[in-house]
Amino acid sequence: MRHHTIRTRTVLTLAAAASGAALVLAAAGPASAQDVPLTTENPRPNSAPLTGGDAAYEYAPTVIAENGVYRMWYCAQDPQGSVPGDDILYAESPNLDGPFTAPGGGDPLIVFEGRGDGSFDGQHTCDPSVVKVDGTYYMYYGAAVNDGATTVGVARSSDGLNWERMTDQPIIAPANQQDTGNDYGAGQPSVTYLDGRFHLIFTDTTGAGALPTNGAGQFAWRSADPTFATGTEVFTADGWQPSTPENSRAFSVANAFSADWQYSDELESFVIAHNNDAGRTTLTFLGTENLAEHPWAPVNIEGAWVEGPGVVSTPDKHAVDDNGGECGRVPVDVMHASRADGVPPQDLVHKGIDVVAPIECETPTPTPTPTEDPTDEPTEDPTESPTEDPTDEPTEPPTDEPTDEPSESPTPTQEPTEDPTPSPSPTSDDDLPDTGAGSTGVLVALGAALVAGAALLYRYRRGTMA
Repeated sequence: MRHHTIRTRTVLTLAAAASGAALVLAAAGPASAQDVPLTTENPRPNSAPLTGGDAAYEYAPTVIAENGVYRMWYCAQDPQGSVPGDDILYAESPNLDGPFTAPGGGDPLIVFEGRGDGSFDGQHTCDPSVVKVDGTYYMYYGAAVNDGATTVGVARSSDGLNWERMTDQPIIAPANQQDTGNDYGAGQPSVTYLDGRFHLIFTDTTGAGALPTNGAGQFAWRSADPTFATGTEVFTADGWQPSTPENSRAFSVANAFSADWQYSDELESFVIAHNNDAGRTTLTFLGTENLAEHPWAPVNIEGAWVEGPGVVSTPDKHAVDDNGGECGRVPVDVMHASRADGVPPQDLVHKGIDVVAPIECETPTPTPTPTEDPTDEPTEDPTESPTEDPTDEPTEPPTDEPTDEPSESPTPTQEPTEDPTPSPSPTSDDDLPDTGAGSTGVLVALGAALVAGAALLYRYRRGTMA
């Protein structure tokens, strides 16, 4: 749903947007330093495929590093699922280059799927984004039923494997504020946690601030409530404002499909991973409070790219520190699908770079070291014996003894599946202002390897930013 999907209904072919346009946003609030250049080092090229199993496709990963293990949730369509449609699978590894398996080994696990009824997520669950807050995992996901418009739901878990839905209705539905020719809807959520609030970006191809030519765009919300039912603020051209129906989709912070973000404490900015040009993943940096500011210039991670990406993060979805602790150095690793070959996206791989910012770090002031030895010395040699022995001795022992006892005792102190029927997706990457190559409709043959004896032709549509 975040990316390529197989469609059983007609999709519209959209006019291509002008290529090469920069990712430029209107100013919101006072401006600060913009587009400070970064350097990149230690490139990590595409790894070998990370997972096994027999899913029809795999994409849209979310990855957190926790207790020496990389935990990954991603969208797939597994024939073992009980509900035909998109599933959310789980795999883990102590190594970013895999292999990623179920806990203890074996094929990745289905940990979340459609309800199998007419509810908003009865058929498809996809595009997971996972964050851990105060011991609880929260998963935001795209959902659909009967191949209809996409909406956003949220679930929670104590272990990241067993999930319960937090609402019976979507927390975000299409705004239907404009017709961009893209009927995907609202989905592709990505969440990070900062200063006591969940910060969420998502796509809505019907939002007022979406790109009119194809519906691309990312809208930003924040709230201390994980369901965004109370206290929600949205980012607008005037900065963060209380949410209203009119402003909730008025301002796009990035003209992108298929974006994932985290917060970098070292760089004091949000980092959005998306796709600008074929063969690379782009990192765009947004200000902490003013998402229209770009404190650092964009950088690219080279390597063949098909779908994704998911940026590797800490459990609260912040950037992972470099082991050396070098000031200004931030390792950025991403996972994404790497192969299409005329079929849905497959073969999740890992790649990355180190981003190095020109930051001057403070160093602790050392404790002063004494420069001279003490000047006072004993006047006599301490090794010599006293010149005289004491002559007086006590003549009798003390005669007085204490007669009073404490009147009070001290007060003690306190101690302290069936046939694959994937869900809708945004349209072709070709329609983005920053695009590379993409396609809006491709016929896909899913052979007997997925559904024995059945030859199914589906409409294949790509829905990410290129």
